[in-house]
Amino acid sequence: MSDRPPPTSEIPWSGIVVFSVIGGIVLIGILSAAIAGATPKGILTNLGFYVSIAIVFAILALGFNLQWGYTGLFNAGIAGFYLIGAYVAAFAITPPAPPIIVGGVVVFPGHLGGFSLPLPVGMVLAMLAAGATAAVVAVPALRLRADYLAIATLAFAVILQIATTNLQSITGGSIGITGIPPPIQYEGTDAQFLNAMTLVGVGALILLASILVLQFMAESPWGRVLRAIREDEEATMALGKNTFNYKLQAFAIGGALMGLAGALYGVTLGYLSPASSFAPSVTFSVWVMVIVGGSGNHRGAIVGAFLIYGMEWISVQVRDQAVLGLAANYVLMRDVFLGLGVNALVALGLIFVLGRLRPGLAWAHPLALCRRSAVVRGVVLTAFAVYGVGWAFILVEQFAPSAVGDTIFYTRLMLIGVLLILLIVYRPEGILRERKRVLR
Repeated sequence: MSDRPPPTSEIPWSGIVVFSVIGGIVLIGILSAAIAGATPKGILTNLGFYVSIAIVFAILALGFNLQWGYTGLFNAGIAGFYLIGAYVAAFAITPPAPPIIVGGVVVFPGHLGGFSLPLPVGMVLAMLAAGATAAVVAVPALRLRADYLAIATLAFAVILQIATTNLQSITGGSIGITGIPPPIQYEGTDAQFLNAMTLVGVGALILLASILVLQFMAESPWGRVLRAIREDEEATMALGKNTFNYKLQAFAIGGALMGLAGALYGVTLGYLSPASSFAPSVTFSVWVMVIVGGSGNHRGAIVGAFLIYGMEWISVQVRDQAVLGLAANYVLMRDVFLGLGVNALVALGLIFVLGRLRPGLAWAHPLALCRRSAVVRGVVLTAFAVYGVGWAFILVEQFAPSAVGDTIFYTRLMLIGVLLILLIVYRPEGILRERKRVLR
Protein backbone atom coordinates (compact mmCIF):
# COMPACT_ATOMS: atom_id res chain seq x y z
CA MET A 1 0.00 0.00 0.00
CA SER A 2 1.31 3.44 -0.88
CA ASP A 3 -0.19 6.87 -0.31
CA ARG A 4 1.87 8.57 -3.03
CA PRO A 5 -0.22 10.26 -5.75
CA PRO A 6 0.20 9.16 -9.35
CA PRO A 7 2.77 11.20 -11.31
CA THR A 8 1.45 14.23 -13.16
CA SER A 9 2.88 16.51 -15.80
CA GLU A 10 0.66 19.53 -15.08
CA ILE A 11 2.44 22.87 -14.80
CA PRO A 12 2.09 24.23 -11.21
CA TRP A 13 0.67 27.60 -12.24
CA SER A 14 -0.45 28.47 -8.70
CA GLY A 15 3.09 28.10 -7.40
CA ILE A 16 4.54 30.09 -10.31
CA VAL A 17 2.05 32.91 -9.77
CA VAL A 18 2.55 33.18 -6.01
CA PHE A 19 6.34 33.13 -6.22
CA SER A 20 6.15 35.75 -8.96
CA VAL A 21 4.02 37.92 -6.68
CA ILE A 22 6.51 37.57 -3.82
CA GLY A 23 9.31 38.43 -6.26
CA GLY A 24 7.30 41.48 -7.35
CA ILE A 25 6.93 42.57 -3.71
CA VAL A 26 10.69 42.39 -3.25
CA LEU A 27 11.29 44.26 -6.54
CA ILE A 28 8.91 47.07 -5.60
CA GLY A 29 10.62 47.34 -2.21
CA ILE A 30 14.01 47.64 -3.90
CA LEU A 31 12.71 50.25 -6.35
CA SER A 32 11.09 52.23 -3.53
CA ALA A 33 14.36 52.33 -1.59
CA ALA A 34 16.32 53.21 -4.74
CA ILE A 35 13.93 56.08 -5.55
CA ALA A 36 14.43 57.41 -2.02
CA GLY A 37 18.22 57.31 -2.52
CA ALA A 38 19.11 54.35 -0.29
CA THR A 39 22.55 52.77 -0.59
CA PRO A 40 22.95 49.15 -1.76
CA LYS A 41 23.78 48.05 1.80
CA GLY A 42 20.78 49.95 3.09
CA ILE A 43 18.54 48.18 0.58
CA LEU A 44 19.96 44.77 1.54
CA THR A 45 19.53 45.57 5.24
CA ASN A 46 15.89 46.46 4.62
CA LEU A 47 15.34 43.26 2.63
CA GLY A 48 17.03 41.29 5.40
CA PHE A 49 14.55 42.72 7.91
CA TYR A 50 11.65 41.68 5.67
CA VAL A 51 12.98 38.13 5.31
CA SER A 52 13.72 37.83 9.05
CA ILE A 53 10.22 38.88 10.14
CA ALA A 54 8.63 36.79 7.38
CA ILE A 55 10.53 33.76 8.73
CA VAL A 56 9.16 34.49 12.21
CA PHE A 57 5.61 34.52 10.83
CA ALA A 58 6.35 31.40 8.78
CA ILE A 59 7.28 29.50 11.96
CA LEU A 60 4.12 30.82 13.62
CA ALA A 61 2.10 29.67 10.62
CA LEU A 62 3.74 26.21 10.73
CA GLY A 63 2.71 25.84 14.37
CA PHE A 64 -0.87 26.87 13.64
CA ASN A 65 -0.95 24.69 10.53
CA LEU A 66 -0.02 21.66 12.64
CA GLN A 67 -2.88 22.42 15.02
CA TRP A 68 -5.56 23.43 12.53
CA GLY A 69 -4.41 22.36 9.07
CA TYR A 70 -3.50 18.82 10.12
CA THR A 71 -5.55 18.20 13.28
CA GLY A 72 -8.54 20.51 12.90
CA LEU A 73 -7.97 22.41 16.19
CA PHE A 74 -8.81 26.07 15.73
CA ASN A 75 -6.45 27.88 18.12
CA ALA A 76 -7.31 31.56 18.55
CA GLY A 77 -4.64 32.12 21.20
CA ILE A 78 -1.60 32.21 18.91
CA ALA A 79 -0.52 35.60 20.28
CA GLY A 80 -0.42 34.18 23.81
CA PHE A 81 2.05 31.36 23.10
CA TYR A 82 4.02 33.76 20.89
CA LEU A 83 4.27 36.15 23.86
CA ILE A 84 5.39 33.42 26.27
CA GLY A 85 8.22 32.35 24.00
CA ALA A 86 9.39 35.92 23.41
CA TYR A 87 9.45 36.90 27.08
CA VAL A 88 10.99 33.67 28.37
CA ALA A 89 13.82 33.97 25.82
CA ALA A 90 14.27 37.65 26.72
CA PHE A 91 14.46 36.83 30.44
CA ALA A 92 17.11 34.22 29.70
CA ILE A 93 19.46 36.02 27.31
CA THR A 94 19.34 39.68 28.39
CA PRO A 95 21.81 41.21 30.85
CA PRO A 96 20.56 42.37 34.29
CA ALA A 97 18.14 45.32 34.11
CA PRO A 98 17.52 46.83 37.57
CA PRO A 99 14.79 49.45 38.10
CA ILE A 100 15.61 53.08 37.28
CA ILE A 101 14.22 55.57 39.83
CA VAL A 102 14.70 59.32 39.40
CA GLY A 103 13.49 61.66 42.13
CA GLY A 104 11.28 58.97 43.63
CA VAL A 105 9.62 58.34 40.26
CA VAL A 106 9.99 54.90 38.66
CA VAL A 107 11.25 55.62 35.13
CA PHE A 108 11.88 51.97 34.27
CA PRO A 109 10.53 49.17 36.51
CA GLY A 110 13.11 46.59 35.40
CA HIS A 111 12.21 43.02 34.54
CA LEU A 112 12.76 39.43 35.55
CA GLY A 113 15.82 37.58 34.35
CA GLY A 114 19.10 39.12 33.34
CA PHE A 115 20.85 35.74 33.17
CA SER A 116 22.81 36.49 29.95
CA LEU A 117 22.47 32.90 28.73
CA PRO A 118 23.41 31.87 25.17
CA LEU A 119 20.77 32.33 22.47
CA PRO A 120 20.25 28.56 21.80
CA VAL A 121 19.50 28.04 25.50
CA GLY A 122 16.99 30.89 25.45
CA MET A 123 15.24 29.43 22.41
CA VAL A 124 15.01 25.97 23.96
CA LEU A 125 13.58 27.46 27.16
CA ALA A 126 11.07 29.47 25.08
CA MET A 127 9.91 26.30 23.30
CA LEU A 128 9.62 24.36 26.56
CA ALA A 129 7.68 27.13 28.32
CA ALA A 130 5.28 27.74 25.41
CA GLY A 131 4.81 24.02 24.74
CA ALA A 132 4.18 23.21 28.40
CA THR A 133 1.69 26.08 28.68
CA ALA A 134 -0.07 24.88 25.54
CA ALA A 135 -0.35 21.39 27.03
CA VAL A 136 -1.79 22.76 30.29
CA VAL A 137 -4.28 24.96 28.40
CA ALA A 138 -5.19 22.08 26.11
CA VAL A 139 -6.23 19.68 28.88
CA PRO A 140 -9.51 21.53 29.59
CA ALA A 141 -9.79 23.44 26.29
CA LEU A 142 -9.65 20.41 23.97
CA ARG A 143 -12.82 19.06 25.53
CA LEU A 144 -14.53 21.97 23.80
CA ARG A 145 -15.32 21.94 20.12
CA ALA A 146 -15.02 24.35 17.21
CA ASP A 147 -16.14 27.87 18.20
CA TYR A 148 -15.91 27.22 21.95
CA LEU A 149 -12.27 26.13 21.64
CA ALA A 150 -11.50 29.31 19.68
CA ILE A 151 -13.21 31.50 22.31
CA ALA A 152 -11.37 29.81 25.19
CA THR A 153 -7.93 30.15 23.59
CA LEU A 154 -8.61 33.75 22.54
CA ALA A 155 -9.56 34.60 26.14
CA PHE A 156 -6.31 33.00 27.31
CA ALA A 157 -4.25 35.20 24.95
CA VAL A 158 -6.06 38.40 25.95
CA ILE A 159 -5.69 37.67 29.68
CA LEU A 160 -2.00 36.94 29.19
CA GLN A 161 -1.44 40.21 27.32
CA ILE A 162 -3.21 42.21 30.04
CA ALA A 163 -1.23 40.44 32.77
CA THR A 164 2.05 41.13 30.95
CA THR A 165 1.19 44.82 30.74
CA ASN A 166 0.41 45.09 34.46
CA LEU A 167 3.15 42.91 35.98
CA GLN A 168 5.66 45.73 35.69
CA SER A 169 8.38 44.40 37.99
CA ILE A 170 8.44 41.08 36.07
CA THR A 171 7.84 42.03 32.44
CA GLY A 172 8.72 45.73 32.32
CA GLY A 173 5.06 46.62 31.95
CA SER A 174 3.95 48.68 28.99
CA ILE A 175 7.56 49.83 28.44
CA GLY A 176 8.55 46.24 27.73
CA ILE A 177 12.05 44.80 27.50
CA THR A 178 14.84 46.51 25.60
CA GLY A 179 18.44 45.60 24.89
CA ILE A 180 17.80 42.04 23.70
CA PRO A 181 21.16 41.03 22.22
CA PRO A 182 21.47 39.83 18.60
CA PRO A 183 23.05 36.45 17.79
CA ILE A 184 26.41 38.15 17.15
CA GLN A 185 27.31 41.62 18.40
CA TYR A 186 29.01 43.51 15.56
CA GLU A 187 30.84 46.83 15.85
CA GLY A 188 31.55 49.52 13.28
CA THR A 189 29.71 51.21 10.43
CA ASP A 190 28.56 47.93 8.85
CA ALA A 191 27.13 46.53 12.10
CA GLN A 192 23.50 46.98 11.06
CA PHE A 193 24.03 45.31 7.70
CA LEU A 194 25.98 42.38 9.20
CA ASN A 195 23.38 41.96 11.94
CA ALA A 196 20.58 41.78 9.35
CA MET A 197 22.41 39.17 7.29
CA THR A 198 23.17 37.10 10.42
CA LEU A 199 19.52 37.16 11.44
CA VAL A 200 18.50 35.99 7.98
CA GLY A 201 20.96 33.09 8.19
CA VAL A 202 19.91 32.05 11.70
CA GLY A 203 16.22 32.31 10.83
CA ALA A 204 16.66 30.34 7.61
CA LEU A 205 18.44 27.52 9.45
CA ILE A 206 15.70 27.37 12.10
CA LEU A 207 12.97 27.42 9.45
CA LEU A 208 14.68 24.66 7.46
CA ALA A 209 15.08 22.48 10.55
CA SER A 210 11.42 23.05 11.47
CA ILE A 211 10.26 22.06 7.98
CA LEU A 212 12.33 18.88 7.96
CA VAL A 213 11.10 17.77 11.39
CA LEU A 214 7.46 18.64 10.66
CA GLN A 215 7.56 16.94 7.27
CA PHE A 216 8.90 13.75 8.85
CA MET A 217 6.20 13.89 11.53
CA ALA A 218 3.42 14.66 9.06
CA GLU A 219 4.30 11.71 6.80
CA SER A 220 4.70 9.29 9.71
CA PRO A 221 1.87 7.15 11.13
CA TRP A 222 1.45 9.83 13.80
CA GLY A 223 0.74 12.43 11.12
CA ARG A 224 -1.74 10.15 9.37
CA VAL A 225 -3.68 9.83 12.63
CA LEU A 226 -3.81 13.63 12.91
CA ARG A 227 -5.33 13.89 9.42
CA ALA A 228 -7.80 11.15 10.31
CA ILE A 229 -8.87 13.10 13.41
CA ARG A 230 -9.37 16.19 11.26
CA GLU A 231 -11.55 14.32 8.77
CA ASP A 232 -13.59 12.17 11.17
CA GLU A 233 -12.69 11.96 14.84
CA GLU A 234 -15.37 9.44 15.72
CA ALA A 235 -14.22 7.02 13.02
CA THR A 236 -10.64 7.40 14.27
CA MET A 237 -11.75 6.58 17.80
CA ALA A 238 -13.59 3.53 16.47
CA LEU A 239 -10.25 2.29 15.10
CA GLY A 240 -8.84 2.27 18.64
CA LYS A 241 -6.90 5.54 18.61
CA ASN A 242 -6.82 7.77 21.68
CA THR A 243 -7.70 10.96 19.83
CA PHE A 244 -7.42 13.19 22.91
CA ASN A 245 -3.73 12.29 23.38
CA TYR A 246 -2.98 12.95 19.72
CA LYS A 247 -4.72 16.32 19.85
CA LEU A 248 -2.88 17.20 23.06
CA GLN A 249 0.45 16.36 21.44
CA ALA A 250 -0.30 18.38 18.30
CA PHE A 251 -1.47 21.36 20.34
CA ALA A 252 1.64 21.28 22.54
CA ILE A 253 4.07 20.95 19.62
CA GLY A 254 2.31 23.77 17.75
CA GLY A 255 2.55 25.93 20.88
CA ALA A 256 6.27 25.15 21.16
CA LEU A 257 6.80 26.33 17.58
CA MET A 258 4.95 29.54 18.39
CA GLY A 259 7.25 30.02 21.38
CA LEU A 260 10.27 29.51 19.11
CA ALA A 261 8.89 32.18 16.76
CA GLY A 262 8.50 34.55 19.72
CA ALA A 263 12.12 34.04 20.76
CA LEU A 264 13.33 34.71 17.22
CA TYR A 265 11.11 37.79 17.01
CA GLY A 266 12.59 39.31 20.18
CA VAL A 267 16.12 38.75 18.91
CA THR A 268 15.26 40.27 15.53
CA LEU A 269 13.72 43.49 16.87
CA GLY A 270 15.84 43.83 20.02
CA TYR A 271 12.86 44.84 22.16
CA LEU A 272 9.43 43.60 23.24
CA SER A 273 6.22 45.50 23.92
CA PRO A 274 3.03 43.66 24.97
CA ALA A 275 0.67 46.21 23.46
CA SER A 276 2.01 46.37 19.91
CA SER A 277 3.84 43.07 19.38
CA PHE A 278 1.35 40.58 20.83
CA ALA A 279 -2.08 42.05 20.18
CA PRO A 280 -4.90 39.69 19.10
CA SER A 281 -4.40 41.01 15.56
CA VAL A 282 -1.29 38.79 15.37
CA THR A 283 -3.59 35.77 15.60
CA PHE A 284 -5.71 37.12 12.76
CA SER A 285 -2.62 37.69 10.60
CA VAL A 286 -1.46 34.08 11.07
CA TRP A 287 -4.96 32.78 10.23
CA VAL A 288 -4.89 34.74 6.99
CA MET A 289 -1.41 33.45 6.13
CA VAL A 290 -2.43 29.81 6.51
CA ILE A 291 -5.79 30.26 4.77
CA VAL A 292 -4.25 32.13 1.83
CA GLY A 293 -1.23 29.86 1.48
CA GLY A 294 -3.18 26.65 1.91
CA SER A 295 -3.78 24.67 5.09
CA GLY A 296 -2.61 21.12 5.54
CA ASN A 297 0.78 21.60 3.87
CA HIS A 298 3.95 23.30 5.02
CA ARG A 299 4.71 25.04 1.73
CA GLY A 300 1.40 26.86 1.85
CA ALA A 301 1.98 28.14 5.39
CA ILE A 302 5.42 29.50 4.48
CA VAL A 303 4.27 31.06 1.20
CA GLY A 304 1.29 32.66 2.95
CA ALA A 305 3.60 34.17 5.58
CA PHE A 306 5.95 35.70 3.02
CA LEU A 307 3.03 36.95 0.91
CA ILE A 308 0.84 38.51 3.61
CA TYR A 309 3.69 40.01 5.62
CA GLY A 310 5.18 41.16 2.31
CA MET A 311 2.06 43.22 1.68
CA GLU A 312 2.51 44.92 5.06
CA TRP A 313 6.23 45.47 4.50
CA ILE A 314 5.77 46.91 1.04
CA SER A 315 3.06 49.29 2.26
CA VAL A 316 5.61 50.71 4.72
CA GLN A 317 8.24 50.99 1.99
CA VAL A 318 5.92 52.78 -0.41
CA ARG A 319 4.64 55.10 2.31
CA ASP A 320 8.03 55.99 3.79
CA GLN A 321 10.26 55.89 0.71
CA ALA A 322 8.48 55.74 -2.62
CA VAL A 323 6.19 58.64 -1.77
CA LEU A 324 9.26 60.90 -1.45
CA GLY A 325 10.47 59.79 -4.85
CA LEU A 326 6.96 60.16 -6.22
CA ALA A 327 6.92 63.81 -5.23
CA ALA A 328 10.18 64.42 -7.09
CA ASN A 329 9.55 62.25 -10.16
CA TYR A 330 5.78 62.31 -10.46
CA VAL A 331 5.54 63.57 -14.04
CA LEU A 332 8.34 61.30 -15.28
CA MET A 333 6.81 58.15 -13.76
CA ARG A 334 3.38 59.04 -15.09
CA ASP A 335 4.71 59.54 -18.61
CA VAL A 336 6.73 56.29 -18.48
CA PHE A 337 3.71 54.20 -17.51
CA LEU A 338 1.46 55.90 -20.03
CA GLY A 339 4.08 55.44 -22.75
CA LEU A 340 4.55 51.74 -22.00
CA GLY A 341 0.81 51.18 -21.91
CA VAL A 342 0.17 53.03 -25.17
CA ASN A 343 2.95 51.14 -26.95
CA ALA A 344 1.60 47.83 -25.69
CA LEU A 345 -1.93 48.69 -26.86
CA VAL A 346 -0.62 49.81 -30.27
CA ALA A 347 1.27 46.51 -30.62
CA LEU A 348 -1.88 44.57 -29.74
CA GLY A 349 -3.85 46.62 -32.28
CA LEU A 350 -1.31 45.90 -35.03
CA ILE A 351 -1.46 42.18 -34.26
CA PHE A 352 -5.25 42.32 -34.44
CA VAL A 353 -5.16 44.08 -37.84
CA LEU A 354 -2.59 41.61 -39.12
CA GLY A 355 -4.77 38.73 -38.03
CA ARG A 356 -7.69 40.24 -39.97
CA LEU A 357 -5.64 40.82 -43.13
CA ARG A 358 -3.87 37.47 -43.05
CA PRO A 359 -6.32 34.94 -41.56
CA GLY A 360 -3.86 32.12 -42.30
CA LEU A 361 -1.46 33.40 -39.65
CA ALA A 362 -2.93 31.72 -36.60
CA TRP A 363 -0.34 33.25 -34.31
CA ALA A 364 -1.44 36.75 -35.37
CA HIS A 365 -5.08 36.32 -34.33
CA PRO A 366 -5.28 37.72 -30.75
CA LEU A 367 -8.57 36.09 -29.81
CA ALA A 368 -7.36 32.64 -30.80
CA LEU A 369 -4.07 33.22 -29.02
CA CYS A 370 -5.85 34.33 -25.84
CA ARG A 371 -8.02 31.25 -25.89
CA ARG A 372 -5.06 28.88 -26.34
CA SER A 373 -2.28 30.45 -24.30
CA ALA A 374 -2.31 31.55 -20.67
CA VAL A 375 0.95 33.42 -21.31
CA VAL A 376 -0.67 35.58 -24.00
CA ARG A 377 -3.61 36.29 -21.68
CA GLY A 378 -1.13 37.38 -19.02
CA VAL A 379 0.67 39.68 -21.46
CA VAL A 380 -2.60 41.29 -22.54
CA LEU A 381 -3.72 41.83 -18.94
CA THR A 382 -0.29 43.24 -18.05
CA ALA A 383 -0.52 45.73 -20.92
CA PHE A 384 -3.88 46.98 -19.71
CA ALA A 385 -2.64 47.06 -16.10
CA VAL A 386 0.40 49.18 -17.01
CA TYR A 387 -1.81 51.54 -18.99
CA GLY A 388 -4.17 51.70 -16.02
CA VAL A 389 -1.32 52.62 -13.68
CA GLY A 390 -0.52 55.59 -15.90
CA TRP A 391 -4.12 56.77 -15.68
CA ALA A 392 -4.07 56.20 -11.91
CA PHE A 393 -1.19 58.70 -11.71
CA ILE A 394 -3.33 61.21 -13.57
CA LEU A 395 -6.33 60.66 -11.31
CA VAL A 396 -4.34 61.15 -8.09
CA GLU A 397 -2.46 64.15 -9.46
CA GLN A 398 -4.93 66.43 -7.73
CA PHE A 399 -3.78 65.11 -4.35
CA ALA A 400 -0.47 65.74 -2.61
CA PRO A 401 1.78 62.65 -2.66
CA SER A 402 1.84 62.60 1.14
CA ALA A 403 -1.95 62.36 1.19
CA VAL A 404 -1.74 59.38 -1.16
CA GLY A 405 0.82 57.78 1.19
CA ASP A 406 -1.54 58.12 4.17
CA THR A 407 -4.06 55.82 2.48
CA ILE A 408 -1.60 53.00 1.71
CA PHE A 409 -2.20 51.08 4.95
CA TYR A 410 -5.95 51.09 4.37
CA THR A 411 -5.39 50.02 0.77
CA ARG A 412 -3.35 47.05 2.02
CA LEU A 413 -6.15 45.93 4.33
CA MET A 414 -8.63 46.30 1.47
CA LEU A 415 -6.44 44.17 -0.83
CA ILE A 416 -6.09 41.45 1.81
CA GLY A 417 -9.86 41.41 2.26
CA VAL A 418 -10.44 41.15 -1.48
CA LEU A 419 -7.85 38.36 -1.72
CA LEU A 420 -9.58 36.40 1.05
CA ILE A 421 -12.98 36.76 -0.60
CA LEU A 422 -11.65 35.61 -3.98
CA LEU A 423 -9.87 32.62 -2.44
CA ILE A 424 -12.89 31.53 -0.40
CA VAL A 425 -15.11 31.73 -3.48
CA TYR A 426 -12.82 30.29 -6.16
CA ARG A 427 -10.10 28.35 -4.31
CA PRO A 428 -11.08 27.60 -0.69
CA GLU A 429 -8.17 25.16 -0.28
CA GLY A 430 -5.66 28.03 -0.65
CA ILE A 431 -3.07 28.96 -3.25
CA LEU A 432 -0.97 25.83 -2.71
CA ARG A 433 -3.56 23.16 -2.03
CA GLU A 434 -2.91 20.15 0.18
CA ARG A 435 -1.48 17.15 -1.64
CA LYS A 436 -4.14 14.49 -2.13
CA ARG A 437 -3.10 11.11 -0.81
CA VAL A 438 -4.42 8.06 -2.63
CA LEU A 439 -3.95 4.54 -1.30
CA ARG A 440 -3.07 2.09 -4.05
